[in-house]
Amino acid sequence: MLIATTTDISETIEKETQLIQAGKMTTLGVMAAGMAHEINQPLNVIQVSADYILKMLKRGRPPEDAELTRVAEDIVAAVERASSVITHVRDFSRQAEFAHSRVNLNDPIRDVFKILGHQLKVHQITVELDLALDLPPVLADHNRLEQVFVNLVSNAIDAIDEKSVLPNGPADAARRIGIRTFRDADRVVAEVSDSGVGMSKDVQNKLFEPFFTTKPVGKGTGLGTSISYGIVRGYDGTIDIESQPGKGATFRLTFPQAR
Repeated sequence: MLIATTTDISETIEKETQLIQAGKMTTLGVMAAGMAHEINQPLNVIQVSADYILKMLKRGRPPEDAELTRVAEDIVAAVERASSVITHVRDFSRQAEFAHSRVNLNDPIRDVFKILGHQLKVHQITVELDLALDLPPVLADHNRLEQVFVNLVSNAIDAIDEKSVLPNGPADAARRIGIRTFRDADRVVAEVSDSGVGMSKDVQNKLFEPFFTTKPVGKGTGLGTSISYGIVRGYDGTIDIESQPGKGATFRLTFPQAR
């Protein structure tokens, strides 16, 4: 007779999924104003184009075919842009399964700016991308990896803002976020660096603990980095920090190549 015992981890997985979903909703809530701006821009184009056509018709001077074609093309492009933003927000907010598919790290990184693009402009932060063109895929889920990079970039924005208001901080301090990807032997690497306030070794050692945060009360839940850590580790990845107080921070994520 053969007796086998197993541990039922379905409840643990369900709780982890719910926690990740809560983190996404928090992110979308914080970025709601930026996403509204991204949708308002194409709506303004549609409004201006429609007003132009109505004005010309009321004057008894319908637009010429070439002009009407140009205006119609502007409307179509604006609708496609608004639709793209809405679709991306819907996809990001859906509850992702802990799936393993072949993902190019560059794709979730680029999609981060569909959510945070306006936020970066408002905060006057320059983004420098250095994404390898021949990057091999990793086994992960696009949606969950995007959440990791959204969390890292959001924290970088906060760190840069924090540095700019320090009593003895330089008035002309660089406001920069850099993201690069590359292959390192049989690993795929993504690095997210910022010119922010940096952190001490003590903070680095606690950063991935649930509910740990250096932000003021009401400004952070302390879940973003711990959720990101769990996602990365779930795909056999690693996440390391290099930072010094006042000298910014670099997060290095590595994943095994998909076989």
